[in-house]
Amino acid sequence: MPLRRKLLLAILIPVLLLAVVGAISVTSLRHLEQAAGRILANNYRSIQETRSMERCLWDLEMSVAEAGPRPRGLVPAFDSALQRCEANVTEPGERAVLERIRSSWNALRTGVVADTTRIWLHGIPNLYVDLEKLIALNEQAMIAHEQETRRVGRLMFGAVSGSVLMAMVALALYAIISARLISRPITQVVERLHTALNPVQAEEEFEHEEGGDEIKRLREEMDSLLDRLARHEDQQQRRLTHLQGRLAFVMNEVLEGLVLLDREHRILAVNRVARSILGSGCTEGVRLDALSLREDVRALLAPLLSGDVQAERDLGEVRHEAKGGERVYRPRVLTVSSAQGGVEGYLLLFWDVTEQRRFEESRQRFISMLSHQLKTPMTSLSMSVNLLKERLQTVAPRETELLSIASEDCSNLGALIADLIEASREITPDLTLSRRPVDVTRLLRSALRPLVPQAEARGIRLVLPAPDRECRCKVDPVKFPWVITNIAGNALRYTAGGGRVKITIEPDSGDCRITVTDTGIGIAPENLERIFQPYTSLDREPHAGTHGLGLAIAREIVEAHGGSITATSTVGTGSRFTIRLPALGE
Repeated sequence: MPLRRKLLLAILIPVLLLAVVGAISVTSLRHLEQAAGRILANNYRSIQETRSMERCLWDLEMSVAEAGPRPRGLVPAFDSALQRCEANVTEPGERAVLERIRSSWNALRTGVVADTTRIWLHGIPNLYVDLEKLIALNEQAMIAHEQETRRVGRLMFGAVSGSVLMAMVALALYAIISARLISRPITQVVERLHTALNPVQAEEEFEHEEGGDEIKRLREEMDSLLDRLARHEDQQQRRLTHLQGRLAFVMNEVLEGLVLLDREHRILAVNRVARSILGSGCTEGVRLDALSLREDVRALLAPLLSGDVQAERDLGEVRHEAKGGERVYRPRVLTVSSAQGGVEGYLLLFWDVTEQRRFEESRQRFISMLSHQLKTPMTSLSMSVNLLKERLQTVAPRETELLSIASEDCSNLGALIADLIEASREITPDLTLSRRPVDVTRLLRSALRPLVPQAEARGIRLVLPAPDRECRCKVDPVKFPWVITNIAGNALRYTAGGGRVKITIEPDSGDCRITVTDTGIGIAPENLERIFQPYTSLDREPHAGTHGLGLAIAREIVEAHGGSITATSTVGTGSRFTIRLPALGE
C-alpha cells in the first residue's frame, strides 16, 4: 500500500471511530432528552388543564352559593380545558377518568342552563373527586417517568463510557500498528538510499543507527541524494554547454546554410552561410518574414512564409556571391514533427549545388558536342540502310524485315539526335512533345518489333499487345514508344531463358492502361521508388548502357503526357509496370 494511503488511513480511521462513538452518544442522549421531555411536558399540561377546570368549577360554585350573577365564559373555559385534556391522554386509566368528568360536566352544564341549584349541589363533589384523581394520576406518572429517565440515563452513561474506553483502546492499538506500518517503508527507503549512496560502508553502520528517528535519517539521506543530483546536473549542464559549442562550430563550418524555425517562423538557430544569404539581421528570435530579404530569396521562400509549403520539396535555386566566387544554393524545407504528430517547426536548408550545376553544364556541353558529331554519320547510315532496302527487295522475308527495322531505327535515332541538338541550346532544357492522336496498340507493336529477335535469341517468350485492342491516345509517336521499349528491354535483361515478357493494352475507366509483366528476378520493395530516380542502378556490376537514366526519363515522358507510371514486384517472381494515359473520347 502506498505511504500516502497509509497516512491517510492513519488519520481517517481514528476520526471516523471517534465520530461514530460521538454520534451514538449524542443521538442516544438526544433521544432520551426528547422522550423524557415530551412525556413530562404532556403530563404537566394535563395537570395544568385540570387545575384550570377546578378554578372554573370553583367560580361557578361560588356564584351559585351567593345567588349572584354568574360570570360568563366559565362554561366555555371549562369545555376548552376538558377538550385539551381529552386530546392529551398519555397514561393508562386516564381516559376512563376523563369520560366520568365529561359525563358529570354535561349534567352540571344542563343545570347551569336550567338554573337548578339542586343539581349543582349534588354533582359538584363527584366532579371534584374525579379532577383530583386525574391530577394524582398524572403526578404519579411524572414521578415514574422521572425515575425511568434517571435509570436509562445511567445506562446510557455507562454505554457511552464503555464505548469511549473501547475506542481509546482501539485507537491505541491502531496507532501502534500504523506507526509500524508507516515507519517500515520509510526505514526501507532510508536503508536503500544509504546503501546506494554509500556502497563502500559496511551494513552494520546502518543497523547501528536503526533505533533513531526514521524521518530524520530519511531527510539526511534525501539531502545527500539531492546534493549528488545537483552535482550531476551541474556536470550534465557543462557537458551540454560543451556539446552545444561543438554543434555551433559544426553548423558554422558546413558549406550548407541551416536555419531552424519554430511554428511561427521564428528563428531558433542559424549558421554563418544562411546568415550571409538571408542578411545580417538574421538572428535568433527574429521572425523570418520580418527580415529584409532579397527579392529572389523572398520569392523562393514565399510558399514557406505563406504556410503553403510542401515538406521536403525543393523551392528552386538562388545564386549568392561568396568569397570563393558565385555559389548556387537550392533551398529545401524539412518539417520538424512533435511527439503528438503535429508540426513543431521547420528546418530550412540551403544546399550548395554549385558543383552539381557545373557538372550538369559540362554534361550539357558534352551532349551538345556529341549530338552534333552524331548528326552527320547518322544521316549517312540512314541513307545507306534505305539504299540497301531499295536494292534488296527480292531477298528472303526475314532479311527484308530486318532492313525495315533498321530503317525505322535510323529514323528514330535521327529524330532523337535532332531533339538533343535542340535541347543542348539551354542549360536546363524542357521536355518538348509533338503529340497527335494515334492508335497506341499499333504504335507499340511497331516499336517492339526490334526486341523480338533479342527475345528469340535469349529463349524468352515476348508477348506483344493484341492487334484488335485499339486504344487511341494523344501521344508523341517518337518519344512515347521509347518508354515501352526501355521497360521491355529491362524486362528482357533481367529475365532468364524460358521466361516470359508480356505487354498488354486495354481501356480502363477513361484511360489507356499499358502493362509490362515479366517473370524475372524481381525488385525489392525498398527499391521500387528508387528505380525511377536518375543515375540509379540496382546492378552490383553495371554493364554497358545501364546508366540508370532509362526509367527516370520514362517517368518524365509519361508525366509530360499527363499520365502516370507505377511498379509492383515480388523478388524471385517478377515485376509489373503499369502506365496510364488519358484516352481520347469516341
